[in-house]
Amino acid sequence: MDNKNWKRNFFAIFTGQFFSLLSSAAVQFSIIWWLTDTTGGSPLILTLAGLAGFMPQALLGPFAGTITDRYSRKLIMIFADMTVALGSLALFVSMYFFEPSILMVILVLIIRSLATAFHMPAMQASIPLIAPEEHLTKVSGWGQTVGSISNIAGPAVGMSLLAISSIEWVLLLDVFGAVIASSILLFIHIPNAQRAETADSPSFLGEMKEGYHALVKHPVLLRLTLTITVVSVLYIPLGTYFPLMTRNHFEKGVVEAGIIEIVFAVGLILGGSLIGIIGDRFEKIKLIVTGMMLMGIALFISGTLSPTFFNGFIVMAGLVGVSGPLFSAPFYAFIQTEIEPHLLGRVFSFVTSLSLLATPIGYALAGVLIELTNVAILFSITGILIVLNAVIARKAK
Repeated sequence: MDNKNWKRNFFAIFTGQFFSLLSSAAVQFSIIWWLTDTTGGSPLILTLAGLAGFMPQALLGPFAGTITDRYSRKLIMIFADMTVALGSLALFVSMYFFEPSILMVILVLIIRSLATAFHMPAMQASIPLIAPEEHLTKVSGWGQTVGSISNIAGPAVGMSLLAISSIEWVLLLDVFGAVIASSILLFIHIPNAQRAETADSPSFLGEMKEGYHALVKHPVLLRLTLTITVVSVLYIPLGTYFPLMTRNHFEKGVVEAGIIEIVFAVGLILGGSLIGIIGDRFEKIKLIVTGMMLMGIALFISGTLSPTFFNGFIVMAGLVGVSGPLFSAPFYAFIQTEIEPHLLGRVFSFVTSLSLLATPIGYALAGVLIELTNVAILFSITGILIVLNAVIARKAK
């Protein structure tokens, strides 16, 4: 790679994205808290808010990926960031000058989700255009670390601002974060992906099919994608049930539940940092398998712990956090290595949409299992199934 300043460029990009992600996490937390407080915790409203947060991204993903591969990825990231900022600004004006509207809040959540549908594949597809191939795993680890820190600090920032002001002023934080991220991107050169020249340029739907075929015709990547999707279906619902595990199985309170969340978050940062330091030294599939194995074993042990051994659950929560970046970062790097740059936006969008659309299945299965058994058994069964997926991923060579 000719770009000798790639590390400097990534430091600048990730700095801007940190402010963008931090402000978005603070605003997202504040909006959900406002909905909870305003509606008295209405399950219907919170469910609608959840659907507004991920369904637009899941449904629009393949279309957004095709657009990402057609045009400047830098401009698409800037456009996505500023769209989120304008949505938050519109909500600020609505809440400041008029009666707060739940419908308006849901609409802004939809806008944020639509913007994410463009930003995520544009960002991931830009990475191999800047970083040398041999460092893609390391760069992915850096990205995971930035995201983890933002997701931890964001709610804390949102909570602090809500304590001294109101949600309207928290919303402005999103505007500042987007402006900082977009301003930095303006000074970063991101090359355009070289598109294959053909006599007849494919239509928009034809380009979507190209992205789909790039995924399904790569047997190793397809098997890994399906395996990661299954792990997501199994694991994502557990994020909701960690507090339930603390309360029902270990019979602890809100302080202990908070400790578990903090330890898990610290684990995410450590895992991302570890990949950022040593990720390039190991084969990607081996790292993916190791991460899944660690997560599965930690979850299984969590479900078998005695209710009196809460300290053991703290350790397991930290290991679960560490394991996430160990398999997700190499997976993203594997896609960036195996797929041609001009197809990356589409492939990343298909992969993300698949995981998002499968998530409700995981919540439904987890809910049924808890009703039939208990939360500890759910953790153990989930751990066993993730270990089995790790075995399958190990054979995806």
